Amino acid sequence: MRDERRSGRRYAIDRQVRYQIRGVRPALAGSGRSLNMSSGGVLFTTEHPLESGKLAVIEINWPVLLDHAKPLKLVTRGHIVWSDSAMAAMRIDAWEFRTQGSAGL
Repeated sequence: MRDERRSGRRYAIDRQVRYQIRGVRPALAGSGRSLNMSSGGVLFTTEHPLESGKLAVIEINWPVLLDHAKPLKLVTRGHIVWSDSAMAAMRIDAWEFRTQGSAGL
């Protein structure tokens, strides 16, 4: 059993995500689903293993509309803390909400 290192409560949030890993050549991007989130991190499925320690940007389609009309996405930035062949965990260092039409990854 793994030691629990998280300080924040995790919430099951199943949403479509797009991710991009910075600082690797060739550039690495993909899509998946969020599995759970806390104020400090996000667990998500991946198309391939991601390297721990690398900077990542993850866009999560958010379930709430801005002004009851505009789709939102949560854009998070942080570092991959672990990964296997089907999922990864990222520590959130910064985040912001954007409308779905905003330039992103």
